[in-house]
Amino acid sequence: MSPRNFLLLISLLPACRAEFDVSRDTLGPFRIAALGVEDLGEACPVATAAIWSGEGAFHSQAPQLQWTLNGEVLGEGWDVPVCEAGLLHLVARDSSGREREAQVDVQLRPETLGLRREAVVLTDLSLEARRSVQGSEVTTTVPSGQGLRVQLEGLSTNDSSAWMSPENQAHVLELDNDAADFLLESWQVDEDGNLGQRDTLEGLSSHLLLVFDGQGGNAFQWVDGAFGLSGQEFLRHEGRLIDAPGLSGIELLTATVAVDETGWHLENLAAADEESEMTAVCAKDRAHFSLDWIANGRCSLDGLAGSQILLEIW
Repeated sequence: MSPRNFLLLISLLPACRAEFDVSRDTLGPFRIAALGVEDLGEACPVATAAIWSGEGAFHSQAPQLQWTLNGEVLGEGWDVPVCEAGLLHLVARDSSGREREAQVDVQLRPETLGLRREAVVLTDLSLEARRSVQGSEVTTTVPSGQGLRVQLEGLSTNDSSAWMSPENQAHVLELDNDAADFLLESWQVDEDGNLGQRDTLEGLSSHLLLVFDGQGGNAFQWVDGAFGLSGQEFLRHEGRLIDAPGLSGIELLTATVAVDETGWHLENLAAADEESEMTAVCAKDRAHFSLDWIANGRCSLDGLAGSQILLEIW
C-alpha cells in the first residue's frame, strides 16, 4: 500500500477494559477525529482532517473547515497550503451549525506505514493467550468463525497506535503496539464486565487507525475487515476492501457512486486506465480518488451522487 503523510490530534474516548484486555474507542457524535497536513509533492503540504459526521461513515452534507497557523488565517476547505511549521488549528462546522475545534504541531512523517491481515482462532481472549496464537496470512476475508489480526508495518520506535470505531463494528482487542485483533461477534457481558456467550457474525467492519509518534509526525487511515465472506471477491484499496467480482488482478478501478437511504455504494465497477474519466468535483485536481474522503468529510453525498471515480488497487 502507499499511504499518505498526515499529522493528527487524537481525542480518544475512555477505553473500556474488561478482564480479557478489551480496548474500544467509539466514534459517536460529530467530532474531529484527526487533522494535519498531507504531502502531495508540491512546494507546500496541504491541510487535511478526518471529520466524523455522527451519522455514519459518510457526510450527507459537507462540513465547513476553517484553518489557522500560529493564529494567522490560512483559508477554508480542503487542500489549503501549509508552508511553515507551527500550531495548526481547525474549526469544523457541520450543516446544523455545530462546531468542533482541534490543533496539532505541524510535522511530516516518512511514508512507511503498511498493514497485513491474518486469520486467527481466539478461544481465550486474555492478552497472554492471544499473544501465543499464530495467525495465517489472508489477502482479504478471514474464514467464518475466525478473528482478524491486523499487523502494522513500518512503525518507528517512537510510534504508538490506536483504533477508533463506529458503533456496531467488530470488537477491537489490542495485542501489541503494532497489532490488534478484531472479532465480529455478538457478546453477552454480565454486570461485572465478564464475557459470557460469543456468537460469531459475518460481514464487513470498518475502523479508523491512528498512529502517532508524540512529536506531531503521525498518520491515519480507515481499515476494513471482512469476516466469513469467502464467496465474495474483494479488491484492496489503501486499507479498504471493495467487493468486485471478476476484477482480480487489476491496478485501477472505475466506479459510479450511488447514494441511497443507507448511505452509499459503488456501481458499474470496471477495470480502468489513467485515461479513464473522473467526475467527482471534490477530488479537485487529484489523479485518483480515495474512499477515505467519503468517511472523512472531503466528499459529501449530496455532491458525490452519480459521480464516476478512479481508484488505485493494491
